[in-house]
Amino acid sequence: MELELLTPEGWLLEQKRLIGFAIRFGDKRLAVSTIHALRKLDGSLLKEARNGTFGAVAVIAKHSSRIAGFGFAEDGGEGACMVVVHPEARSLGVGSALVQAMIARLGKLACNVATDNTASMALCFRLGMTAVSMHRGPTGKPTLRFERNDAHAADAPQPLMKLAAELDGSKETQQ
Repeated sequence: MELELLTPEGWLLEQKRLIGFAIRFGDKRLAVSTIHALRKLDGSLLKEARNGTFGAVAVIAKHSSRIAGFGFAEDGGEGACMVVVHPEARSLGVGSALVQAMIARLGKLACNVATDNTASMALCFRLGMTAVSMHRGPTGKPTLRFERNDAHAADAPQPLMKLAAELDGSKETQQ
């Protein structure tokens, strides 16, 4: 498995395909506002600012040159946050690798997960994210807000290189 952190140029090339991937494999769990934020993403936010921060992150997980997963967050997850994994790549650590890459790039991450989405809740807890509140989500479902900041970064599991070796013996690359 290979992870690719998208640049503004990479986003322009991949935008249409990734939006289609998110809609097709998001199992109708993605909020309309998240898809809207993805469509409106200004690629310049993917570039490091003068103060060393990033306004957004978009990361692709590929296996044998095919998209296995896609993660996106804007404004540390406050503007939007989503992770979509292809059904054939689920339970292989792809989601974990994507979220870890997003946290590493942004230094923090917040996301909202409907309580009926047990796989996503388990992922958040496994990566040391904390459920800080519960509210009604955009579809009216009870939804947990998860947060993780860089204070936890040193404690996070770091399986990216190990995961790649376990999946197919290939080397993990992170750009």
